[in-house]
Amino acid sequence: MGVFENIIIILYLFVLGYLGFVGYKQTKNSADYLIAGGNTHPFVMALSYGATFISTAAIVGFGGVAAWLGNSLLWLTFCNIFIGVFICFLFFLGNPTRKMGIRLNAHTFPELLGRRFNSKFIQIFGGVLIAFFYATVCFCCFNWRDRIHCGIF
Repeated sequence: MGVFENIIIILYLFVLGYLGFVGYKQTKNSADYLIAGGNTHPFVMALSYGATFISTAAIVGFGGVAAWLGNSLLWLTFCNIFIGVFICFLFFLGNPTRKMGIRLNAHTFPELLGRRFNSKFIQIFGGVLIAFFYATVCFCCFNWRDRIHCGIF
Protein backbone atom coordinates (compact mmCIF):
# COMPACT_ATOMS: atom_id res chain seq x y z
CA MET A 1 0.00 0.00 0.00
CA GLY A 2 1.09 3.51 -0.69
CA VAL A 3 1.25 6.53 1.58
CA PHE A 4 -2.11 7.82 0.36
CA GLU A 5 -3.94 4.60 1.29
CA ASN A 6 -2.32 4.58 4.73
CA ILE A 7 -3.40 8.18 5.36
CA ILE A 8 -6.97 7.33 4.33
CA ILE A 9 -7.04 4.31 6.66
CA ILE A 10 -5.65 6.32 9.59
CA LEU A 11 -8.14 9.13 8.91
CA TYR A 12 -10.96 6.60 8.76
CA LEU A 13 -9.89 5.07 12.09
CA PHE A 14 -9.78 8.50 13.74
CA VAL A 15 -13.27 9.38 12.45
CA LEU A 16 -14.54 5.99 13.61
CA GLY A 17 -12.98 6.50 17.05
CA TYR A 18 -14.45 10.01 17.32
CA LEU A 19 -17.96 8.80 16.40
CA GLY A 20 -17.64 5.96 18.90
CA PHE A 21 -16.62 8.42 21.62
CA VAL A 22 -19.55 10.75 20.81
CA GLY A 23 -21.93 7.79 20.93
CA TYR A 24 -20.44 6.67 24.24
CA LYS A 25 -20.96 10.13 25.76
CA GLN A 26 -24.57 10.32 24.54
CA THR A 27 -25.54 6.86 25.81
CA LYS A 28 -27.21 7.11 29.20
CA ASN A 29 -29.28 3.90 29.44
CA SER A 30 -30.11 0.69 27.56
CA ALA A 31 -32.73 2.39 25.37
CA ASP A 32 -30.08 4.82 24.13
CA TYR A 33 -27.83 1.91 23.25
CA LEU A 34 -30.40 -0.44 21.73
CA ILE A 35 -32.72 1.92 19.85
CA ALA A 36 -30.89 5.27 19.92
CA GLY A 37 -33.24 6.58 22.59
CA GLY A 38 -36.27 6.09 20.35
CA ASN A 39 -35.28 9.10 18.23
CA THR A 40 -34.32 7.17 15.10
CA HIS A 41 -36.15 8.18 11.94
CA PRO A 42 -38.37 5.41 10.48
CA PHE A 43 -36.43 5.52 7.21
CA VAL A 44 -33.18 4.74 9.03
CA MET A 45 -34.96 1.92 10.89
CA ALA A 46 -36.20 0.52 7.57
CA LEU A 47 -32.69 0.60 6.13
CA SER A 48 -31.30 -1.09 9.25
CA TYR A 49 -33.97 -3.76 9.04
CA GLY A 50 -33.18 -4.24 5.37
CA ALA A 51 -29.48 -4.62 6.08
CA THR A 52 -30.31 -7.23 8.71
CA PHE A 53 -32.94 -9.04 6.65
CA ILE A 54 -30.98 -9.13 3.42
CA SER A 55 -27.40 -9.57 4.51
CA THR A 56 -24.45 -9.41 2.17
CA ALA A 57 -23.94 -13.13 2.64
CA ALA A 58 -27.44 -13.77 1.29
CA ILE A 59 -27.06 -11.45 -1.70
CA VAL A 60 -23.52 -12.45 -2.65
CA GLY A 61 -23.73 -16.05 -1.48
CA PHE A 62 -27.07 -16.94 -3.05
CA GLY A 63 -26.22 -15.07 -6.22
CA GLY A 64 -22.79 -16.67 -6.43
CA VAL A 65 -24.11 -20.18 -5.94
CA ALA A 66 -26.95 -19.53 -8.38
CA ALA A 67 -24.51 -18.24 -11.02
CA TRP A 68 -22.27 -21.24 -10.38
CA LEU A 69 -25.27 -23.49 -11.06
CA GLY A 70 -26.21 -21.51 -14.18
CA ASN A 71 -29.23 -19.67 -12.74
CA SER A 72 -29.91 -16.02 -12.18
CA LEU A 73 -31.10 -15.03 -8.71
CA LEU A 74 -30.93 -11.28 -9.10
CA TRP A 75 -34.73 -11.18 -9.35
CA LEU A 76 -34.97 -12.96 -5.98
CA THR A 77 -32.70 -10.40 -4.34
CA PHE A 78 -34.74 -7.56 -5.82
CA CYS A 79 -38.06 -9.10 -4.69
CA ASN A 80 -36.72 -9.69 -1.18
CA ILE A 81 -35.50 -6.12 -0.85
CA PHE A 82 -38.47 -4.44 -2.52
CA ILE A 83 -41.35 -6.57 -1.24
CA GLY A 84 -39.91 -7.99 1.96
CA VAL A 85 -38.32 -4.82 3.23
CA PHE A 86 -39.63 -1.73 1.51
CA ILE A 87 -43.33 -2.47 1.10
CA CYS A 88 -43.87 -4.58 4.24
CA PHE A 89 -41.85 -2.42 6.62
CA LEU A 90 -42.85 1.02 5.38
CA PHE A 91 -46.52 0.35 4.68
CA PHE A 92 -47.61 -2.55 6.90
CA LEU A 93 -45.33 -3.49 9.77
CA GLY A 94 -43.15 -0.51 10.62
CA ASN A 95 -45.49 1.99 12.25
CA PRO A 96 -47.73 -0.45 14.20
CA THR A 97 -44.73 -2.42 15.46
CA ARG A 98 -42.96 0.75 16.56
CA LYS A 99 -46.06 2.03 18.36
CA MET A 100 -46.48 -1.32 20.12
CA GLY A 101 -42.82 -1.33 21.12
CA ILE A 102 -43.13 2.16 22.59
CA ARG A 103 -46.36 1.28 24.40
CA LEU A 104 -44.85 -1.90 25.88
CA ASN A 105 -41.45 -0.26 26.52
CA ALA A 106 -39.73 -3.09 24.61
CA HIS A 107 -36.27 -2.65 23.10
CA THR A 108 -35.62 -6.03 21.50
CA PHE A 109 -37.79 -8.39 19.49
CA PRO A 110 -37.88 -11.15 22.15
CA GLU A 111 -38.75 -8.50 24.73
CA LEU A 112 -41.58 -7.25 22.47
CA LEU A 113 -42.99 -10.77 22.09
CA GLY A 114 -42.67 -11.51 25.80
CA ARG A 115 -44.43 -8.32 26.84
CA ARG A 116 -47.06 -8.58 24.10
CA PHE A 117 -48.09 -12.07 25.20
CA ASN A 118 -47.20 -11.54 28.87
CA SER A 119 -44.86 -14.51 28.91
CA LYS A 120 -41.32 -14.62 30.23
CA PHE A 121 -40.92 -18.04 28.56
CA ILE A 122 -41.58 -16.58 25.08
CA GLN A 123 -39.04 -13.84 25.71
CA ILE A 124 -36.31 -16.24 26.89
CA PHE A 125 -37.11 -18.82 24.21
CA GLY A 126 -37.07 -16.14 21.50
CA GLY A 127 -33.71 -14.83 22.70
CA VAL A 128 -32.19 -18.32 22.82
CA LEU A 129 -33.61 -19.13 19.38
CA ILE A 130 -32.17 -15.96 17.85
CA ALA A 131 -28.77 -16.55 19.48
CA PHE A 132 -28.70 -20.19 18.31
CA PHE A 133 -29.59 -19.43 14.69
CA TYR A 134 -27.30 -16.41 14.58
CA ALA A 135 -24.42 -18.63 15.67
CA THR A 136 -25.46 -21.20 13.07
CA VAL A 137 -25.50 -18.60 10.29
CA CYS A 138 -22.09 -17.28 11.37
CA PHE A 139 -20.69 -20.81 11.33
CA CYS A 140 -22.08 -21.47 7.85
CA CYS A 141 -20.69 -18.19 6.49
CA PHE A 142 -17.24 -18.87 7.92
CA ASN A 143 -17.35 -22.47 6.73
CA TRP A 144 -18.19 -21.46 3.14
CA ARG A 145 -15.67 -18.61 3.23
CA ASP A 146 -12.97 -21.08 4.23
CA ARG A 147 -13.99 -23.53 1.52
CA ILE A 148 -13.94 -20.82 -1.14
CA HIS A 149 -10.64 -19.47 0.15
CA CYS A 150 -9.04 -22.92 0.16
CA GLY A 151 -10.42 -23.64 -3.32
CA ILE A 152 -9.00 -20.43 -4.79
CA PHE A 153 -5.60 -20.54 -3.12
